[in-house]
Amino acid sequence: VVASCCLLRPYSSFLPITSSEYSSDSAVFESLVSASAMDTLRNVNDCKALTVTQRQEIYDVVRSHQDIFAISVAHRSPKEIDDINLTRATQLAFAESIETLVDKYELPFEEIVDKYKLPFEEIYAIVDGKVSPKLYASQRQQSTDASKEEEQLETYSEQQNVPNYFSVRPYVNGDAEVYTVALASIIARVERDSMMQKIHEQHPLYGFADHSGYGRRDHIEAIHRLGSIEGVHRMSFKQVKGR
Repeated sequence: VVASCCLLRPYSSFLPITSSEYSSDSAVFESLVSASAMDTLRNVNDCKALTVTQRQEIYDVVRSHQDIFAISVAHRSPKEIDDINLTRATQLAFAESIETLVDKYELPFEEIVDKYKLPFEEIYAIVDGKVSPKLYASQRQQSTDASKEEEQLETYSEQQNVPNYFSVRPYVNGDAEVYTVALASIIARVERDSMMQKIHEQHPLYGFADHSGYGRRDHIEAIHRLGSIEGVHRMSFKQVKGR
């Protein structure tokens, strides 16, 4: 599961830039969210640094303020990951998520370019990590040997009017240093945990509610004891092969 997020309003519209901008008796700062929501949004960080409760609280605030936060979620099935490997599947999911975000919210690229006098190449998305996806099918085909997974993938960019100058750049440790990347990591984690809870309800003996699908020892032992679950486990994962 991956997610994309961008702000539809300036950061300063829901959180003060400096502490002096906000006080209970000051009219200098007027937030678009409640005081409790502001306190929650101050906790935004890499999802791994937050508790389950903190992640859920942030997720709920973001979901309830669609006038401020634009979000999009995408995922790939275990079979797709087995077919093309985890890295490629993740990058294709990122591409889908970003393209959907652009189309769904009709992000005003032209207005941004005109307002800030930016060249098109200076408008880009950030993806956490060392690699980033190609957003357009034509770019993906040019950068590879037209591999099977890309031939099969009918991307949103072929169906929607996604601007050709929009690109993506990798940002190492972005989920700890870039606010919207951190938000995206939280949204993706909460969505993933929700999926794991549903799987747990269907297969309670595997303990998905506890290990959340990660390769912990208790999860591996459950697979060895009970066998793998088709459509849930990645059969290419070495601990699952032959189970």
